[in-house]
Amino acid sequence: METEESRVSRREFVRMTIAGLAGACAIPAVKSALGSGIGGVPRTRLDRLAKGANVCRWFRFIRESPEHFNNYISDTEAGLMRQMGLTHVRICVQPRVLMDRSTGAVRAETAGFLEAGIARFHKADLLTLIDLHNEERPAELDPAWQEAFVRFWGELAGRLKHFDPELTMFEIINEPVFKGREAEWNTLNARLASTIRKNAPEHTIMTSGANWGGIDGLRKLTLLEDTNVVYSFHCYDPFAFTHQGATWAGPDVKPLRGVPYPSSSEAVAPLLAALEQYPSSKKMIENYGNQRWDKARLAARFKEGIEWGARNKVPLYCGEFGVLPTYAKPQHRANWFRDFGQVLAENQIGWAVWGWDEGFGLNRSYKDGKPQIDKTVAASLGLIPV
Repeated sequence: METEESRVSRREFVRMTIAGLAGACAIPAVKSALGSGIGGVPRTRLDRLAKGANVCRWFRFIRESPEHFNNYISDTEAGLMRQMGLTHVRICVQPRVLMDRSTGAVRAETAGFLEAGIARFHKADLLTLIDLHNEERPAELDPAWQEAFVRFWGELAGRLKHFDPELTMFEIINEPVFKGREAEWNTLNARLASTIRKNAPEHTIMTSGANWGGIDGLRKLTLLEDTNVVYSFHCYDPFAFTHQGATWAGPDVKPLRGVPYPSSSEAVAPLLAALEQYPSSKKMIENYGNQRWDKARLAARFKEGIEWGARNKVPLYCGEFGVLPTYAKPQHRANWFRDFGQVLAENQIGWAVWGWDEGFGLNRSYKDGKPQIDKTVAASLGLIPV
């Protein structure tokens, strides 16, 4: 069992390591929010949220085999993530992978795999954020599911509370929707936070607003009475650029190819002729060009969330962002990731790119049995490409 002395020593090492990486990286170090603590969240924990990646596919699919759960990310790969300059990971866990839907009981076998994964990341000196990544949207409005989910979070928090609170955080749920029913989310959010806190008194909790957990949802969110809480938002703006060519994100973005960033009417003009048969897509691109998306425009988009956090004196965190790489040119992706990361850093907001192991971000693959990442994205975010 780790001693308090070793924990203190490790934290000092991490503090010095992050300071060194900040000097070497293109993106400024995240400062006061990640330096003095906000509300009831310790400074050391906010430091850990500086740079992260979503681990997207380890615990999101219920039919995976024990071999998958045991070996999806090795000790070596976890160490590589830390070597790159990441300070934490956000593990996306589909509730149904761990939860008995009728009773809310934790599935012990799968929970054991999750605990082994947490320990693996801790061994690599990475804070681990456990994100309950619900993707069954109708379920979140079902009172019976809500009751089971409250029981589940209480049991899971109690099971995981033995992990070092300096290295382990609990995110209540990913991207709650509750469109038009935001008050219901506020009530459920408070219940979930309460049951987590009852069973894990020392761990930091993370939550977000309704309407898919975006910046706008924060303004409709009732603050939790608990002060040891980080407030998260996700952002994939501008959508015409980040989701160009996506087949699942609506008909307007599906035919888009080669959308540039930054944007201007002049920059998008060469794309318009190919979109004549897609009038709504053409209009989207014309608007995108006229809006002149660049770093200043991104900063203006974040302003509402930043002001909300400052007004309420709570720490903010961007838990997801990225660009679909299929049709976006590398230089345009590099521009966007650089601007996006710099705006977050300049406003003292930690982040986790989507994702480590899916497109939109670092997109880890294997070559000759060794993990490879998207070096364009890594370099643009101030990470050390390896």
